[in-house]
Amino acid sequence: MSEHTACLPVRCYDTLREYWECPATLRRIYGVLVVVFIGSVCTVVLNARGLLPEPFAHAAARNPFDAIRMAFSLILVVEVLELIFTVADSVSKAMGKQLEIMALLLLRESFSEIGLLNAAPSLEQDWFLFARIGVTAVSGLLLFAFRGIFLRLHTPYGPGSNIRGYICAKKYISLFLLLIFVLGGAYDLGRMAVTGEKTVFFHIFYTVLIFTDILLVLTGQYFMPSFQATFRNSGYAVSTLLMRMSMGAQPLTGAALCVLAGLYLIGLAWTISRFADKCPGGAERQVRQR
Repeated sequence: MSEHTACLPVRCYDTLREYWECPATLRRIYGVLVVVFIGSVCTVVLNARGLLPEPFAHAAARNPFDAIRMAFSLILVVEVLELIFTVADSVSKAMGKQLEIMALLLLRESFSEIGLLNAAPSLEQDWFLFARIGVTAVSGLLLFAFRGIFLRLHTPYGPGSNIRGYICAKKYISLFLLLIFVLGGAYDLGRMAVTGEKTVFFHIFYTVLIFTDILLVLTGQYFMPSFQATFRNSGYAVSTLLMRMSMGAQPLTGAALCVLAGLYLIGLAWTISRFADKCPGGAERQVRQR
């Protein structure tokens, strides 16, 4: 394979990222989100008043909080794209982005729970629902705090001799994740259009992330062998697995798993920062992952 051919995916990644990070692109994206949210609210209001024709009325939501859920889902899609591009920069920063995504998912679930309340809620009848709302909201707040603590605690590594090859490999992995993002999103939209079921996009993507974390472990070992980097990246995979498990669990269990994943990341970062100098091989063997 020629050098020109080998560098083509890297140039493709750089072009896509440059376009994504352009301020004009982000303004267009969030402008679309505003329009979609306003349209969703109007659709809910019209459907609640029986003003939508029957084919659309059956599929459209009637609860105003469904429009909020859609808005959060669209924001989460943007966050996932940012996560994909962050992987090539730093695996640690990508884990911080995962905590952001899970915090927003918990807040979205809080709004969904609020939508289940009666018009005149009472503490005696709805106390369990209130408890679920409180737990998911507080768990989202905790994950936001855990993100800041984790990013402060994680230890940057000095550059290794194969740092360029490792960064190039991570760009290939980011392109693979982008492909999964497109295919998974298309599959999920098609399934929702046919069956009317809720989205499973984040379930699909986080399942792929677990295997991606293991791939990053092996890739890091190929370019710069180090037990410390292997243990750290394997720990990231454990945290991603806990986050994925939270998506299929009941609200309280899911919130607890998310908090556990955040605590595990903080413990992992603290342990590595505390004992990094005592690991065999020294920092000169580590791959730089800010």
